[in-house]
Amino acid sequence: MKTEKTSDFQCTKHENGLLQPETTWITFLHAGWEEHWLPLTDWDGNDIFWSTDNMRIAKLIANQKFPNCSWGISPCSQKEMGNACTDNL
Repeated sequence: MKTEKTSDFQCTKHENGLLQPETTWITFLHAGWEEHWLPLTDWDGNDIFWSTDNMRIAKLIANQKFPNCSWGISPCSQKEMGNACTDNL
């Protein structure tokens, strides 16, 4: 029996029914920056789509790119509500 791994990408469902994977966003957790978010990309500038597997990769990249900063990361839908889903504090 062959099993297939199903994706756990967090997606936004559009009015036409299409699903779009959510990208990962980063904010810096110091006075005044919590309302400013930037897309978090890999080292080649590619989007990191939010999923359980990619969250580990996103944290690693955020730590490497911003080693001396306190940050929070989230998918698009949580970013729009101002929520950091995970951070490095």
